[in-house]
Amino acid sequence: MARLAGEVCDTCGLPKEVCVCQDLETEQTVLRIFLDTRRYGKAVTRIEGFEDSGALKEMARELKRAMATGGTAKKGWIELQGDHRDEVKAWLSERGYRVEG
Repeated sequence: MARLAGEVCDTCGLPKEVCVCQDLETEQTVLRIFLDTRRYGKAVTRIEGFEDSGALKEMARELKRAMATGGTAKKGWIELQGDHRDEVKAWLSERGYRVEG
């Protein structure tokens, strides 16, 4: 009988190779998208609801690249320059996130 090599997930007890915790966390996370206006009427798309700050910066980097715009990650939310609500909603939905707004 062969044993599976590798680490075991602390949450679900499955080997890390077949762990589904990240997928479940993604499906349970509800993100909200808002449009803010800044100085001189500039539009800013704001995405809130992230819990993991490590993934937040990586997600901001991917979103900025996908939307071809500037932006930042701050205190649990991502800001993108411009009005990208529809594109961001579609992009996040493709990756398994539940999106409101």
